[in-house]
Amino acid sequence: MNLSSSILKRILHAPDNRGGLGGTQRRRIGIAAAAFFALFPLLPFVDNYWIDVGFYVGIYALLGLSLNIVLGEVGLFDLGHTAFYAIGAYVTAILNTRFHVPILLLLPVSAIAAGLFAWLVTAPIIHLKGDYLCIVTIGIGEIVRLSMINNPLGLTGGPNGINGIDNPHFFIPILSSRQFYYLLWAIIGISAFLLTRLQRSRVGRAWNYIREDETAAKALGVNVRHYKLSAFVLGAALAGVAGNIYASKQMSISPESFTFMESSLLFCIVLLGGLGSIPGSVIGAFVVTVFPEIFRPFAKYRLMFFGLALLVMMIFKPAGILPRLRDSGERLRKALEGKKTGKSRPNAVPVVETDRAEQKLLLCIENLGLSFGGVTAVSGMELEVDKGRITALIGPNGAGKTTVFNIITGIYKPMSGRILLRGKDISSKQPYQIAEEGVARTFQNIRIFPSLTCLENVLCGQHSRGKAGFFASMLRLPSQRAEESRMLEKAQACLARVGLSDSADSLAAALPYGKRRYLEIARALAAEPELIVLDEPSSGLNDAETVELAALLKSLVREGLTIFLIEHDMNLVDMVSDHVVVMQSGKKIAEGPMCDMRQDPKVIEAYLGSDED
Repeated sequence: MNLSSSILKRILHAPDNRGGLGGTQRRRIGIAAAAFFALFPLLPFVDNYWIDVGFYVGIYALLGLSLNIVLGEVGLFDLGHTAFYAIGAYVTAILNTRFHVPILLLLPVSAIAAGLFAWLVTAPIIHLKGDYLCIVTIGIGEIVRLSMINNPLGLTGGPNGINGIDNPHFFIPILSSRQFYYLLWAIIGISAFLLTRLQRSRVGRAWNYIREDETAAKALGVNVRHYKLSAFVLGAALAGVAGNIYASKQMSISPESFTFMESSLLFCIVLLGGLGSIPGSVIGAFVVTVFPEIFRPFAKYRLMFFGLALLVMMIFKPAGILPRLRDSGERLRKALEGKKTGKSRPNAVPVVETDRAEQKLLLCIENLGLSFGGVTAVSGMELEVDKGRITALIGPNGAGKTTVFNIITGIYKPMSGRILLRGKDISSKQPYQIAEEGVARTFQNIRIFPSLTCLENVLCGQHSRGKAGFFASMLRLPSQRAEESRMLEKAQACLARVGLSDSADSLAAALPYGKRRYLEIARALAAEPELIVLDEPSSGLNDAETVELAALLKSLVREGLTIFLIEHDMNLVDMVSDHVVVMQSGKKIAEGPMCDMRQDPKVIEAYLGSDED
């Protein structure tokens, strides 16, 4: 794992991201902070100098909120975020000075321009991760800055920038530092309000799933590319708004205001405040803006101060000054309903008895083949999974079983053959599309989202069953509230189904190993699948837990599910399987009831080997 990814994971999975101040204390502090910022310019000892400092705290807070979407919510390294800030400022300056478009009308224009630019430059590179994405974003920031210096088409004014930018008019001209201060902080308040709603929605959870484990997220129905791009576009649009306000306040802009150092400063703001924390971004902006003013005599040690501060934070409080507090299920429900509710009772999972006389083919694999370099992982594989049955795929280590599962769920694309689900070819579909078709899975090596609650983990399964997007989530439309309520009920029912109701509001990382297995199963059940694909579900379980798992799997089949599992525990296979397929060296060597497989010479040879002549 590369260095930057290791640092980010340490911060994201820091043990204190549930500790510290509770929700009630945070709300009180938030109210006090809002009152302070509202009254700050009116205090008798505050002059225009400190009002200007408060304005720049706001600029960095808005930029911190914009980068927090990309870095804190989705976990994407962006060290060129100042490029979008510059686009907003220059679009405002050019259109105002050349075409006399009013500043406030340019507020949405600058947001759209920065968002469109972000989409154009990040769409080709959105698949990059970690250090590679970080390096590319640095390049984007420098390209934008150098373009402004080179004065393309005579628009940007070169190194001298653009002067003579108008002040905004909102019924009256906004001229004084106090007026700019209130305009900016009003925008910050609105932005924070809407971003908080996004965090508590299907969209915000999708961002967090990608940050935690991209592979698991896409396998459970999250369109990873779409949500990564949306985070960049939304973050850039908010940075463009900051650029508009900055340009109108300064009345002039130049390339020296949009350097790599500014992007690094924004990175520090988000890390210091706490990744994913909206109030944390504001606190981080306050720290990096006010402290240099207080210690101005030591300004030349500014970089050393930030480096030391980050080092101390990494050691003593790696989650940040005010890390994000995960919402409980009850708090999410209160936010949806807008009033206090009693303890909700999860609905029972409906039981749908399957008529064995009407078995139908659900999944069919035909001549499946896949190689990695010169190594053949799967060759000519064929099998069928009947509806309403438990089919087991067994074989020695390295036989290619997990590769078959990865092909079925779209993580790998086959080089030959095809996969039919209810007669429909899904071989070329993306993982999120296959999840939408009714296939959910668990993983051989548990892939839960450790720094999210168990309830949030299970809500991932419901993602593909929802439709609410950005605007519905920010405006909290009735349809979105109804959808979120249904998702919560389903997730709570799935947790209850596997015996994890009491752990709903606990972080997934706090669960013991066995319960993590059940959490994965609950998450798959929440996807409302027709076929559930389990990769070694009994791994790490003791005998008693294995018996409980067998009872759960058989009951799920009675409720209408079809199960396809990989398993090394032959006792579990014996207890639950209706049909067994045996693989060796990427090929099927036998199939039938488990009692027959125990006597099959090929199966015995595959597991035990044969004597040499």
